[in-house]
Amino acid sequence: MDYDKSYDVGDFFATGSFDIKCDPILYENGRITLDYRIHSKCHSKDLSEILSFIQKNYRKAYSQVLAGVFSAYRNNPKWDVWIEEANNFLRIDFTEKEELHPYIGIPTIDLAFCGGKIFWGMTFSGGTNKLSYEHGFCTVFEQEKLLVLADSDFSLILKWWDYYYTNGNILKTSSL
Repeated sequence: MDYDKSYDVGDFFATGSFDIKCDPILYENGRITLDYRIHSKCHSKDLSEILSFIQKNYRKAYSQVLAGVFSAYRNNPKWDVWIEEANNFLRIDFTEKEELHPYIGIPTIDLAFCGGKIFWGMTFSGGTNKLSYEHGFCTVFEQEKLLVLADSDFSLILKWWDYYYTNGNILKTSSL
């Protein structure tokens, strides 16, 4: 992969939703419906293939996201959790990555087809994400490999790829 590149994908072209098999311990039942956004033009066959891939690999990918957020949270004393009942941010000492699940919200899946590559990500927006990120955070995957965890939007991460992959990547600063 060329890491000294940017991908100009802009806003999304289309949206939809699809069912995902997920961890029943985290999500009460074994399925959840997630929204997705397509940030570039694609063929319907490519879209079907990547959605199928995500359906098959969501549990593993989500586990990687939890591990990355857990590591970053433990290494950043400025991160807190918004507790609505207290109407305040509080520091919680999580002992396992799964404990973060109720606080990061339900992700929206983002998709981009760029120069023969397919990138996908999970965006945890500031509205449902209770960690002390004003605007939430986003991940970027290439197939099953988690490449970036950042406090930015999917399209901006791809547009400024060289920065986010090297300097703006929370995964790089949180010793996974």
